Amino acid sequence: SSIADLDAANPAAAEVWFNIAHAEDYTPLFEALKKRKIDVGLHFWGALPDGTWMNIAYPDSNLINHSLKFMRDTIKIAARYGFSYVNIHPGCQAKVAIDFEHESFRLLSNPVDLHTSESLFIENAIDLSEYAKALNIVFTVETVPLRVTSGWYDIQARLHPMNIYELPVESIISASEHGLWVANDFVHTSANKITDTAIDVWKYLKVTTEKLAPTTRLIHLGFLLPPYNGTDFHDMLDNPLLETDQAVPNKKQMMDLLQIFNNRDDVWIITEPKTDHVKNYFLAKAI
Repeated sequence: SSIADLDAANPAAAEVWFNIAHAEDYTPLFEALKKRKIDVGLHFWGALPDGTWMNIAYPDSNLINHSLKFMRDTIKIAARYGFSYVNIHPGCQAKVAIDFEHESFRLLSNPVDLHTSESLFIENAIDLSEYAKALNIVFTVETVPLRVTSGWYDIQARLHPMNIYELPVESIISASEHGLWVANDFVHTSANKITDTAIDVWKYLKVTTEKLAPTTRLIHLGFLLPPYNGTDFHDMLDNPLLETDQAVPNKKQMMDLLQIFNNRDDVWIITEPKTDHVKNYFLAKAI
């Protein structure tokens, strides 16, 4: 269980994948975390009762108002337990259904233009950020991949990318220019460069990480393997390919990127493996 993992790793910080629809299920874990006096972040996930994914970037006032309410509730819960941050994804240019059980997405509308969506996202994220600030919670917006898959951790699923019009990294850069804090997920940022060559992905990741560094408060530490087709990837840091040029960032590049944050004591670094969080935590610490 998560509590056993905490005992085994005794980490300086932990992030909880938090589905607001089942908030009460987290109480035992949250109580255990509160006792530990470590930095804790909540990674917001949620859907409306009809399965529509929460989204603050699509012009549907009912969807936006519900999403904002649940995001505020998450910030409130974080404050109640003395946690440190709440992280969200920026949302989509379209209405999307999410199925947590089957790990799938479904488009429910045509996309609106990027400018409309990005403006909505930034305006709403600024509101949430102000709300969080008043409760002493750091609020971050995360870079997301350009494509999704059905089966979130399934390697084969990556061969069938799907576009649900999640906001690109450019929108996160724009948000950072409006004073919002950023979560730079190295895999997600890398997945914004669709190409055949690892070197192109690496150049994009490095430039973007440097650009976002001043406003970055959270790093999701991971790596992308081919195909570089916009899809996400979650794996352990002991994958032998991490030592090769297929991985972006590979181990050496990872160290180069982390060097950028060397003099910062206000950045959380979290890994998101699909299994064995404890082992992966110690591998990350070694890096």
